[in-house]
Amino acid sequence: MKLFSLMGRRQAARTAVVLCAALTGYAAMAQTFPARSIRLVVAQAPGSSADALARSVATKMAESFKSPVVVDNKPGANGNLGMDLVAKAAPDGYTLGLAVPSVMTVNPYVYKNMPFKPLEDLVGVTQTTSIIFGLHINPKLPVKSVADLVAYAKRQPNGLNYSSAGVGNLGHLAGELFAAQAGIKMTHIPNKGDTPGLLDVMGGQTDLMFAPVPSAISYVRGGRLTLLAVASRKRSATFPEVPTLIEAGLPQVVVEGWTGIVVPAATPAAVIAELQRAVNASLADPSIRASVEQQGFEIVGSNSRDFTQFMKQESTKWGELIQRSGIKLAD
Repeated sequence: MKLFSLMGRRQAARTAVVLCAALTGYAAMAQTFPARSIRLVVAQAPGSSADALARSVATKMAESFKSPVVVDNKPGANGNLGMDLVAKAAPDGYTLGLAVPSVMTVNPYVYKNMPFKPLEDLVGVTQTTSIIFGLHINPKLPVKSVADLVAYAKRQPNGLNYSSAGVGNLGHLAGELFAAQAGIKMTHIPNKGDTPGLLDVMGGQTDLMFAPVPSAISYVRGGRLTLLAVASRKRSATFPEVPTLIEAGLPQVVVEGWTGIVVPAATPAAVIAELQRAVNASLADPSIRASVEQQGFEIVGSNSRDFTQFMKQESTKWGELIQRSGIKLAD
């Protein structure tokens, strides 16, 4: 018994030493991080709203770390190209990715051959913003409300046509969700981005489009589009007079875009904590907050655990819709 007791105490002591060493290592890593420049991969083209957000945050992070944070645009394959680079990077905190819904929660269900597994190979640092999606219609449609639009659609032999930024895009899924909940027929007309899709609505080639409010602000204010409703849980601060689809009697039609920072899954917790602190401090800066909110985004600034869990919930939600709607898989 004494022998086993002695062995147990020795094992406990060794375990304590290992844990202490690990904690000391993490603490030292956090104190010295970063020791060189950080790369923030944006899987969208330069000039996009996501790119503008990334550059604003990167500038403030660089000031906080006193070390460069370089934005690297890698568009392609609906975001897969850029985020694959992040997923396969060294898990040391020096390669970050700006995540959006399509690549993290939608692409796994619409692409036959994903080069990586988003929710296994990447982990959240913080959700940076929430992006309200709006139901934008052609101003010439003879409707004044969502109820009018639904009634109008039911009177059309072929239903309505709606634009999206592409197959599997969040706007595409929003249209499918809206049609299913409203009990109407809609034909999807995919495009190559939000702006081309919105131009089709303005030109009368399509009737409506679910698109991020920031992408359509100028068109709505210029009278070229009508923002009929927003697909969020609460009204938009940018257009507080516009009702939600929940208020219009469609409580299931909640579609919110978002952005966030992710890193390779094996990145040390201490480094993730340092990155989270720096990003959230950037978002709290009054100039950044004012600029972001003016573009129609809403600041979030969550923690790693909550953001990772949020992405998993979103993945389940959209995966079920994609499977029900029979959206064809991409190559």
